[in-house]
Amino acid sequence: MRKYFVYFMIYSFLGFVLERIINLLFYGEWLDNSVLIGPYQPLYGSGILLTIIFYDTVLSKVKNIKLIYKEIGLIIAAIVFTGIVEAITGYGFEFLYGVHLWDYGEFFPCSLEYVCVYTTSLFGILSYLVVKYIHPLISRDLSGVNNYLFYTIFVIFIIDIIYTFISLSI
Repeated sequence: MRKYFVYFMIYSFLGFVLERIINLLFYGEWLDNSVLIGPYQPLYGSGILLTIIFYDTVLSKVKNIKLIYKEIGLIIAAIVFTGIVEAITGYGFEFLYGVHLWDYGEFFPCSLEYVCVYTTSLFGILSYLVVKYIHPLISRDLSGVNNYLFYTIFVIFIIDIIYTFISLSI
């Protein structure tokens, strides 16, 4: 379980960097549209983490299937998990706090605000590429994350979540 939290935090941080780059390219500025205070975007970390867990628990265990079908399954899973996380996050924040986080309908011909087949597929394919090519490098050795660092990051993240939910509720 600990390793999955570390993966979540690493990919949430990388998602934060990706989001800043996307904002720079599309809006021309280093726009910070984070929900939490820290340098992480849990939306990205969650999508990739769900894909990793699906691969670890399902796809890696399947033996009598061609590699191409496993790859297609991983791509589809990454896209589906990306869409699920986008929908839960977007609609959840709007329902709980009246906060409208983003609207794909502004940029693409989409019928839903928070999930769009084009962008969700793009982010899903990016998740697949991360799981396929970056994750093996990251997952090789997690021993560099000692207990002190792990618990410090965990506590800071939990405090950030609590602070965000309290500040949004006021």
